[in-house]
Amino acid sequence: MDVADITGAQLPQLAALMRSLSGLDTDMERLEASFRAMAALPDYHLLGVSVDGALAGAALGIVCLDVVGACRPFMVVENVVVAAPCRRLGVGRRLFAALEERARARDCLYAMLVAGPGREEARAFYSALGYFESWGFKKRL
Repeated sequence: MDVADITGAQLPQLAALMRSLSGLDTDMERLEASFRAMAALPDYHLLGVSVDGALAGAALGIVCLDVVGACRPFMVVENVVVAAPCRRLGVGRRLFAALEERARARDCLYAMLVAGPGREEARAFYSALGYFESWGFKKRL
């Protein structure tokens, strides 16, 4: 199991993983444009875990600047997905370990994420990794 930055060649596999997460088809042109933009920015970390050469999981970590206290940055984690057959094999743990390592290298004070309603298995996984539930709000625009 390797954790690495997702490559352009893996974008079709990433789109399939995201479809399994959201139920939505990914606009490949926009995905490719986003991928190119993220690759040029050091604050974006789009990571994947490969199992037997196939993308088994992915997550996006974004380092954000802060304006309170010591003004240390923080990481927002989004788009976490592990292919159903690869769950409980350590894929998610490896993704989070790699993202947290990158966050520490950037002196992030904390990492945060949101889990939607009804995702009890994901919530239990995040709690097992040391994330605690906090109030959060999200609004679609």
